[in-house]
Amino acid sequence: MGNIPQRVTLILGSNMGNREQNISIAVSLLVTELASCIYSDVTETLMIETAPWGFEADTPFINQAISFVTTCPPELLLKVCQYVEQKMGREAHSPEYDTSGKRVYHSRIIDIDIALYGNLEIDLPQLKIPHPQIWERDYAKRLLLDLQRLLPEIQVLP
Repeated sequence: MGNIPQRVTLILGSNMGNREQNISIAVSLLVTELASCIYSDVTETLMIETAPWGFEADTPFINQAISFVTTCPPELLLKVCQYVEQKMGREAHSPEYDTSGKRVYHSRIIDIDIALYGNLEIDLPQLKIPHPQIWERDYAKRLLLDLQRLLPEIQVLP
């Protein structure tokens, strides 16, 4: 999989500090880290303001989807996304669950989710592609529709 170029879609979000700037910095860092394995222009959707998903917070999120063609394998792409999150000040994290087993979410300076990786389906404890909640999140669907408008030659929605 690592040598065959695949179209990847990432969804970024921030609800702390200068949210728009956080998204822009994250995109720049991702492009820099992945420069040797990006084989297309990086297409960016509009940034949209959205309510927090799965928790309450005083500040809404700014979200954006980006898409590009890469030969970076999915597991390495995940490591790069986590590296960028940590470089921007997000603490290393594992999913957190409450006593009933429900996932717990928090405000964050940056969140980078791998939404889609070509037509690949991965179900590992640390990596699930397509992202498991992508079709439950209204903002994700809105961003994917915007991406479809920008890149009509690709199929991002099922």
